[in-house]
Amino acid sequence: MLKETLPRSIKLEYDIEAELWTISADPTQIHQVLMNVCLNARDAMPDGGTLSIQVGNVSIDDNYARMNIDASPGSYLLLTVTDSGTGMSTDVVNRIFDPFFTTKDVGKGTGLGLATTMTIVKSHDGFINVYSEPGKGYKVFDLFAVG
Repeated sequence: MLKETLPRSIKLEYDIEAELWTISADPTQIHQVLMNVCLNARDAMPDGGTLSIQVGNVSIDDNYARMNIDASPGSYLLLTVTDSGTGMSTDVVNRIFDPFFTTKDVGKGTGLGLATTMTIVKSHDGFINVYSEPGKGYKVFDLFAVG
């Protein structure tokens, strides 16, 4: 479905680990998370580019958990979405999960997609890290607890 949603100017790449751990999650909500993040990536690449999706297993230790306020030690499924788009300033990154915050023109977005994404991820005992720089695309890490 994602491939049909993206313009042909965007190359879609996948890297999915062969033996993924099972998570207890609502498939419709996980689909919504993936679509919200990928549609934002699409909008950041108006002239095309590359959208990469990686999925793998990861264990979070105490040291990593101390560095991320929302993280707890344990086993997680890691979903990484990376795009080659315009990137975001630190000010924008700090607000992207705020309800109704958008950088899009009027009528082009509600500012609810990433706020909804954060709510869904947290409801699955996960957390999100975002890294971006202007001109360098962005990377979103959605970590969902296993169990």
